[in-house]
Amino acid sequence: MLSWIETAGISVLWTVALARAPQALRTRAQRPLWFAIVMTALAMSLHLDPVTAALAHLVPSAHWIDLTTHLFSIVDAAAVLLFILRAAGRHRPATPVFGAALAVMTALLFLDITAPPHARNQITPSPAIHSVPDAYWWVFFTFHLAADTTCGLVCWRQGRRQTPRLLRYGLRLFGTGILLASLLWVLKLAYLRTRSPFFGPLFSPVTGMEALFMAAGAALPVVAQIRTRRQYQKAYRGLNALWQDLTAATPDVILAPSNRLRAAATPLQLRLYRRVIEIRDAMIALRNYVTPAALDLAGRHVTGRNLPEPAAEAHITACWLTAALHARHSGHPPQPQSVNLAGPGAHDLDNEINHLLRIADAYQSPLTRAYKTSLPGTV
Repeated sequence: MLSWIETAGISVLWTVALARAPQALRTRAQRPLWFAIVMTALAMSLHLDPVTAALAHLVPSAHWIDLTTHLFSIVDAAAVLLFILRAAGRHRPATPVFGAALAVMTALLFLDITAPPHARNQITPSPAIHSVPDAYWWVFFTFHLAADTTCGLVCWRQGRRQTPRLLRYGLRLFGTGILLASLLWVLKLAYLRTRSPFFGPLFSPVTGMEALFMAAGAALPVVAQIRTRRQYQKAYRGLNALWQDLTAATPDVILAPSNRLRAAATPLQLRLYRRVIEIRDAMIALRNYVTPAALDLAGRHVTGRNLPEPAAEAHITACWLTAALHARHSGHPPQPQSVNLAGPGAHDLDNEINHLLRIADAYQSPLTRAYKTSLPGTV
């Protein structure tokens, strides 16, 4: 009845793996964890009924399908363990991990070959049904239990408080998923020991929950990327009005000619970075058009409005930019400016964007429009 959880979990895990593929293939640091996700999803998929039915058309014997699937799952567990260790910065040689996997695979093959003739490699509910000996399953399940438990504990240990919050939650969710796999092997060992029908119905939902937790942990970076992109889009639009007015007055600051096709092909973060630089350069160029009288008027116009300090500074900057644009459009010549009106700028791009967004909002505020009407020569 709960088998749908397994299908849903594996489907979600594949969806996340595909969503993360472009960035993982471009970024070397993300490849180990992505490969672990893909290998896990592939190993889980091999146990789904549609996949098993498709394999039955390719491989004539169900026995060989079972054995091949089990051998692949050993390789998968070793690969996931190695990928997780490398993603955690533990660059241990692959030889011990895959050496242990090869030893387990050899033992499984030996136990399979020496067993009486059997149609399937399955745990039989009765000794009268010929299959591989129980030692086959003890070796198989124990290796998976050790590998998955190690992976889960490494993920939880990496998700300590010193790591960024989003990464911490992602590692803990992913680690919880792998530890659910450990629970699955414990349940199978309990079934092997007791042959109780109580355990069988638990295998599929536990596998589904394992896949869902792993998918949730792996999806957090994708969610963060989507959120960051939306923030950049909002910031890019928010700076547009200020950028247009400033660059129209100082076209030399534009880093690249306006071209829609080129702009569409340029990554959003780079376009936003250029916009920030161009606004900054325009502010530096326009500060020479601000007279001491206009700057003093801007300070007096904003002072006493009970604005928070960041908002007050943003409004003063918006006011002197308005005065500078007015002076430039009126044909007034530039004059040396001893005051660094543009400010030192922020060392962090996000802080610089937030700073300019405050100025952009202030630039379009009624307070700044009222300042503009007070300038000489305006109506």
